[in-house]
Amino acid sequence: MVRTLRESSITTYTLQCLSDFEDAYQRRINELTARRNQARKIVGTFCLFVPDEIIYAAGADRVILCGGRNATVSLAEEYLPRNICPLVKSSFGSVVSTECSGGDACPHFNLIDMVVAEATCDAKKKMYELLNEYIPTYVIDLPQKPDSPAGIAYYTVQLEQFTDAMEGLTGTLITDDRLRREIKSANETRSLLHRLYELRRRDPPPIRGLDVLTVLQKQFFLSPEELRRILRQLCDEAERKPNEGARKPRIMISGCPMAGGNIKVPKIIEDRGGVIVVEESCTGTRAFWNLVDEHKDPLRAIAERYMQIPCSCMTPNEWRTEHIRELVERFNVDGVVYYTLQSCHAYNIERFRVQQALKETHTPLLAIETDYSDSDVEQIATRVDAFMEMIASSP
Repeated sequence: MVRTLRESSITTYTLQCLSDFEDAYQRRINELTARRNQARKIVGTFCLFVPDEIIYAAGADRVILCGGRNATVSLAEEYLPRNICPLVKSSFGSVVSTECSGGDACPHFNLIDMVVAEATCDAKKKMYELLNEYIPTYVIDLPQKPDSPAGIAYYTVQLEQFTDAMEGLTGTLITDDRLRREIKSANETRSLLHRLYELRRRDPPPIRGLDVLTVLQKQFFLSPEELRRILRQLCDEAERKPNEGARKPRIMISGCPMAGGNIKVPKIIEDRGGVIVVEESCTGTRAFWNLVDEHKDPLRAIAERYMQIPCSCMTPNEWRTEHIRELVERFNVDGVVYYTLQSCHAYNIERFRVQQALKETHTPLLAIETDYSDSDVEQIATRVDAFMEMIASSP
């Protein structure tokens, strides 16, 4: 059975318009450089809890700085403990590396005027204190109980203070009209991502999970206009694609974010015969699932929407387990790969609650804890083979 699954993985769903992504990074670097030369401020962020709407309403541009490369981890370990999340180490290593920040590997770091960070996990919070020595870093505090009125009120105040900080950076007054315009723009992008995910409900889906991950990773770096252009082309082409090909085990990835450059586990899954049909992660549904209410006070509406992001830093986090079960049913998921980065304690601990919830739906779960290195590729592949065989033999 495993051999058959591997043979079926030869079928691909690569769409022609994805070639637009091949030089998207360099195009964006050129765009950011031109904008900075025109005195436009560039902001770097790490997390979904930093609202893009406020950044763009201030007239600034934005790029995500999350590291997904193993090459920058070793340098970060000269400053940070070895036993913390590789995403935190890779991100910090990209900033402090003279090779990376001064060369061609990560040229966007030299374009950043300010980092806007957020108080999520302990490793990131303390890393930001060190980061401030290299780049001016503003930290937005977060409530821990997002579904409470007090939590939303506290976050709203934090966003008011962030608005003041952005106005100070850019010299542009953030009016309600500017916020409403950016809310509408962001909702348009989220709606296009919903359209793309609806297409993945097909069996078989018209696009590979790896190709979608490319889009999801690039969404945090491209300009909103460029991203929407590519998403429209991608959806149009996928809608025209005939529904053909052998059925494969339909997999959902749930857990930690997969920053740009980090495709190890998804690649193994699809190389071994599965097809990823949905991602419950920051590089997945958490990034776009809920829209901002366009009819409410704009800052309050932004706060309410962002407090619905089911991050494991929040407690209690019932929204996340409910959302996972909804996604399993909606996307006809055969199995869940629960992906965590080493030393990410919050997502590791939440695994138990997720596993218990999935047992009620008779959905199998494979837990994979890993880092950015290739040292465990064969081990993970062996476990994925066994997982696929179990799904294939299930009634």
